[in-house]
Amino acid sequence: MRDDDSAGTSTVPALSGDAELLDLLRTTTGQGRIHSVFTRVVNLLAPDGLLVTLAARDSADAPRTLVVDTPDWSAAAPAAGQPATFAAGNIDLGTGPRPLRVTSAAARPWQPVAPRLTGLAPGALARIAGRLDALNEDFGPRGGMLGPVAGAGPLELAVARALDAGRATLLTALRHGAGDAEIRRGVLALLGLGPGLTPAGDDFLTGLTFVAALPGSAPTGLVTVVRAVLHAHRGRTTDVSHATLTEATRGRVRAELIDVLRQSADDDRPPHAAVRRLLAIGHTSGSDTLSGLAAGLHLEEELRGPL
Repeated sequence: MRDDDSAGTSTVPALSGDAELLDLLRTTTGQGRIHSVFTRVVNLLAPDGLLVTLAARDSADAPRTLVVDTPDWSAAAPAAGQPATFAAGNIDLGTGPRPLRVTSAAARPWQPVAPRLTGLAPGALARIAGRLDALNEDFGPRGGMLGPVAGAGPLELAVARALDAGRATLLTALRHGAGDAEIRRGVLALLGLGPGLTPAGDDFLTGLTFVAALPGSAPTGLVTVVRAVLHAHRGRTTDVSHATLTEATRGRVRAELIDVLRQSADDDRPPHAAVRRLLAIGHTSGSDTLSGLAAGLHLEEELRGPL
């Protein structure tokens, strides 16, 4: 719902938001800028350089994200490079006679709370992972971690081979308890690999790193290495992917991924509806992230061994 005041400012409220972000916005003041604009998402750079996302109203919650009461961003017509002014929980987008103000005071706080996996019985993680793999194969789009589309050209085939090789390198290193150098080689083989706002290699790393970041998980070395690689190779991937992976190292991922894992852990049967919502993200992003989640669960089961 959009309101216009006497000064010509159009105001739209945030319906929900990452609780950490809401706290931060209360004390953030200064000039940022609009980073990138899409039909349903606007990405901003806050004054301190933090990437912040404004998502349309029927979007799911996610780290560093406000879900705003607008069907899309076409009417507001923000443009990359325009100013984004932060003050007292509000964000003013653009300049001119009708700037848009996003208010966050009434937003519902969202916490990305993931389930604990430590209480699951032996074999449960492998069963969940196997079912997630099967659902991904049945309903996930080709073109990312699931392999190339039919009739793919030489470049797409080369990317697919590189994704397979990077995944094998990283999982082998983690499975055999290799040192940080070998894990780092696997992470670097995937980071930034593939087209799009969040490349397939990054999405796979997000799902895998999320599992590794959960309390009590076995492959904890992955989290440390991913953080170090992101710090040392800031320009190797997109800003959006960098932010997403950074949050994944803290066990903070978007609601669709948490829902799949929580509902799977509750009854040992991955829910079709939750999986389909995850698979609907991006072109192959949801599928690639699900591939990483399933790989992480398989790995967790292997590393735990008999209990």
